[in-house]
Amino acid sequence: MKILFLTAVLPIFTLSTFAQSSSKNKAILKRFYKDVYRDWDMEVADELLSPDFYSHDWPKNGVKGPVAFRNYYKTFRKAIPDAQYEVKDLVAEDDRVVVRWEMRGTHKGDFPGIDVTPTGQSITLKGVAIYRLENEKIKERWVISDVYGLLKEVQQATNQK
Repeated sequence: MKILFLTAVLPIFTLSTFAQSSSKNKAILKRFYKDVYRDWDMEVADELLSPDFYSHDWPKNGVKGPVAFRNYYKTFRKAIPDAQYEVKDLVAEDDRVVVRWEMRGTHKGDFPGIDVTPTGQSITLKGVAIYRLENEKIKERWVISDVYGLLKEVQQATNQK
């Protein structure tokens, strides 16, 4: 009888542990988007990113961690200095958090890797990012964004000039 009781309790404990982990991970990503992607407080990025954080949408040159993150977004903010991210959806399970986001800002500089003349116009970029957390730190990220929609928007702004 005792063995049956332990077998029945174990799945509940495991589900409860995952639920707590998922809730904690969601809270970390909510804070990350507010403090880093809206307020641009890179000290919070240093705190929440793993020392070996890696974004799978970056060039495969092995650059990792908070310093790589800071450098990437320093270049990004030259293109869109007033960039503001808004979380549209946030879903978590186990060690993964999925964020559907929109970034709005003004196109004032060159985009890294995209040869488009700055328009000075307001733009919107939409995307989805999947984050993997480990030990309450953001360890990995996969991003898919609507670059086609952004380029179309920039082209329309250029044609209207």
